[in-house]
Amino acid sequence: MTMVFPIGVRIIAKSVTAAAPPLLQRRLATTVAQRSSSSFNHPTLSAIPASAPCYGDEGRRRRLCLPVGVGNPVGSPVVAIHHRRTRTTRSFSSAKSTPSPPTKMVPRKAALALTPKSREIFRKLIETTNSQGILLKYEISSQHALRMAFKFDLIKDAEVELTDQDEGVSLELSPDGITPKPPSESWNDDLPKLYIHSAAFMKVLGGTLDVEFNSETGILIPKLLDREGHEMEPNA
Repeated sequence: MTMVFPIGVRIIAKSVTAAAPPLLQRRLATTVAQRSSSSFNHPTLSAIPASAPCYGDEGRRRRLCLPVGVGNPVGSPVVAIHHRRTRTTRSFSSAKSTPSPPTKMVPRKAALALTPKSREIFRKLIETTNSQGILLKYEISSQHALRMAFKFDLIKDAEVELTDQDEGVSLELSPDGITPKPPSESWNDDLPKLYIHSAAFMKVLGGTLDVEFNSETGILIPKLLDREGHEMEPNA
């Protein structure tokens, strides 16, 4: 008779020797059959001899291990079915990887056009004050409550005062002396520029910047023009 045991269950059954009484053989056989029909795990039924031969289908991860003497009908066979589990391990590095900063795209065209007058004034002002650039800002007015205004600030330390969101506009001209130097040629030239603050970028995008300079007070007032040439209202 061939007995089939469920996977994951180990059953150790002691066969009855030929010398045992027939009544005892029948009772033991009935007990073994009842236990083999149900799944159970007993803590003491885990020791299988290391020398036991194993048979089975490795593809299905099942083996049948029988100790020596299983072919002897008078011996004491031990039948066990093992379910081989496969564990997947992952290796983690203790060193934390530092993400690389995102690469900023170089625009094809400057965000803001400069009039010849403003370009010349910016270059002279930077040279006179030994600054690294000029920052165009859009913030609350210091003269009128609850109103916005455009302002200029001189940049003394670009690494401290500027962020990655502030975009520069070149103050240089192309070799023809008329065309402004495009961003593709001036993006990393390390020359002083007019920088647009991130808070003002969307407000002045596509416009033209002119200036009004009061020689008596020394105040430089930004004058923004839209694409139609009309002056922009900061509070509009």
